[in-house]
Amino acid sequence: MEEAELGCCVCHERYDETRCPKNLGCGHAVCSLCVQQIINSGRKCPECRRPFYATTAAALPVNYPLLRLSRALASVSLQRGQPQALSPSSGATRSQNDAGECAAHLSRLTQRCITCRVWVCRECVLMDHTLPPEGQCRLLPVRQAINEMKKTHVETLASKVISLRELKTSAATQGGCLEANQKIRNTVAASLQAAARAELDAVKELDAKKKEVEGKVGEIDGWVQGLREKESAVMQATTVRELATAALAARELLNATETRAERERERQARFLGTQLRLGSLDLRGSLQLARTMYVAHQSEEGRRWARLSMHDSFLHLHALQASPPPASAPVFSFSSVRSLVPRDSPSAFLEVGWEGVSQGRVLLTMMGDTARARQFLQLCSGEGGPCYRGTCMFQAERVGGHGEIIRGGDYEHNDGTGGAAVVEGVATGGEHLHDAAPGLVVGAHSGQQHRLAVFGVILSPWSEHKTDTAFAAVTSGLGVLRAAARTQPVTQVTVLDCGIRVPL
Repeated sequence: MEEAELGCCVCHERYDETRCPKNLGCGHAVCSLCVQQIINSGRKCPECRRPFYATTAAALPVNYPLLRLSRALASVSLQRGQPQALSPSSGATRSQNDAGECAAHLSRLTQRCITCRVWVCRECVLMDHTLPPEGQCRLLPVRQAINEMKKTHVETLASKVISLRELKTSAATQGGCLEANQKIRNTVAASLQAAARAELDAVKELDAKKKEVEGKVGEIDGWVQGLREKESAVMQATTVRELATAALAARELLNATETRAERERERQARFLGTQLRLGSLDLRGSLQLARTMYVAHQSEEGRRWARLSMHDSFLHLHALQASPPPASAPVFSFSSVRSLVPRDSPSAFLEVGWEGVSQGRVLLTMMGDTARARQFLQLCSGEGGPCYRGTCMFQAERVGGHGEIIRGGDYEHNDGTGGAAVVEGVATGGEHLHDAAPGLVVGAHSGQQHRLAVFGVILSPWSEHKTDTAFAAVTSGLGVLRAAARTQPVTQVTVLDCGIRVPL
């Protein structure tokens, strides 16, 4: 009789965590598995036929007193050794289909809330976990939840393995880059050692030539002394015979001296024609021997000098200026270094800063040997007179938007109204026609004759737009120019230094 009273009136199964007693509102209870069938078939109590209005089993309250009595009866039956009615959650099957006991409700944890990531019992579901459409919780039985958790963990581990493989590939790539760099450095080091040995051999040769010249100076002094002695003998002659003898000896010595002097002139002419010339190997060797070097340039404006420095295996030829170098610094000819610059894709640099502090170096590579490219290189080196050194960025447009651009290069007025061309043939279109992409360096339109030397650098994409004045591209330092475009006012941004890069 006890078990009949504590069971469902429809299926006659005892109430437990799987079959929770649901109050229908009339005082009668039906298990949670059968109540959905009743809802689907008319929503009337199977005992008194009174209607109820719940549309889902979850909407009906649990009869907790009845559920506790059922649990107590099951416990007493186990203690007395009486067999308990098997249900899907009892006996040996229960340990496989639940996650233990709920500490809050002392019920079996038969489901997992995927949304909240916790194991739940029936009471937990009714009190804290609401299913759609009223709530966001997603419930799965233990077995299905275990499978999904396994799948999630496997996917997480697989994702981490892929990430680690990518990390390994990146590290291997870096290792390859370092190895290639090491080979380049070894080659450069060998070249520098060869250059140093060549320089030492040249020093020895020069020392030998110096001793030879010193000997020639002493020899010429002997010639002069001999002529003076003959002159004295002529002056001391008192008779015709003595005078004739002294004059004959003087003529013979004079002829011999003239022959020797002619040979010395030929030797000196050969010496001037065999002076050392500056080449790439000599330059590497000189860089190994001296940290600071300069070049000298003679033009109509007078004599000017430019500093040489090394950056990333490139020789940087800085802009010419009037200040002479230190007396101890090696000085080469400007033309010998300038001739090492390639014609097909030469490159230049701009040292950009504001508030008197350098913010970084911008590297630019020319798009071929064009008039615009030659003009930019000439204004970076200052070899023609005007120079970008000391000019400011006079305009930044569309900052933060599409087609952002920063402009500079007005060496005349520093405000964008000047900057005339310094070479002939600056054209528009044709080889200068390119998509407006970040890093593209453009110039003024050929119709603006008074400002053809100004330049602009595109800083952000500008889709479906083209420019017909492009002549170079930024290969490094674009971030420096983006920061410069956001400086207020932008005219504070200055080209602190500039020049041409010479590959070694």
